[in-house]
Amino acid sequence: MAGLAIVPLGQVESVRLIGGKARALSQLVEGHFNVPPGFVVTSEVFDDMTPALQRAIFDSFDALSAQKVAVRSSAASEDGAKDAWAGQMNTYLNINRGKLIGAVRKCWQSAGSPRAIAYAKQKGLKAGPMAVIVQAMTQGDVSGVAFSVHPVTQNQDHMVIEAVAGLAEALVSGVTTPASYVISRRTGKIIESHEPSAERLLSERQVTEVAKTVGRLEQFFGFPVDVEWTFSGDKLFILQSRPITTLG
Repeated sequence: MAGLAIVPLGQVESVRLIGGKARALSQLVEGHFNVPPGFVVTSEVFDDMTPALQRAIFDSFDALSAQKVAVRSSAASEDGAKDAWAGQMNTYLNINRGKLIGAVRKCWQSAGSPRAIAYAKQKGLKAGPMAVIVQAMTQGDVSGVAFSVHPVTQNQDHMVIEAVAGLAEALVSGVTTPASYVISRRTGKIIESHEPSAERLLSERQVTEVAKTVGRLEQFFGFPVDVEWTFSGDKLFILQSRPITTLG
């Protein structure tokens, strides 16, 4: 079990072993994108929290030298070209060492949740066995999502960036109305913007940095991408990248 129970992000790309979300993150690590460090509790030990596995998880947590982590599901069919599983599986943020094992268990349990089962049945998929990603928590000052192709108009020249203050969870859950920017890929200029408050969330330099990085991600993967990102200080981190599944 020791060799397959836990693997660092960036060292294994087997979608069966680490799931779709972790595979994309591992590819980004290999591609030298700025991804928070972490590890994966693999599908080989799905739903089998033995004392040996608990010790291995704690050892890997301690090696991160992080006070808190993000714990996220990574099913084999998750973040695929046709099926994203967006919002179907559980994610837990700001998890400390004492709550880590419980968060991993809850991610496993989400594979059998009513919403996951309903989604799997609709798509003809299976949710489990599931891997779980544990990453050093990045406390973003401003976070959001970005699409390398406009997900609504499907205009190939228009990139869309949405941003909220703090963590992206408020945006993903629909609690907060985001700032939004439409960028021309041909010129790199902002051609449309909407700020929900008087305070601008992203500087022009930050918008440009996100846009250029998302363009690189699309080129890296070879398909249009839906990207979750965050700025911590002046540093841009990529938290997730998956195919845009709504394009015709």
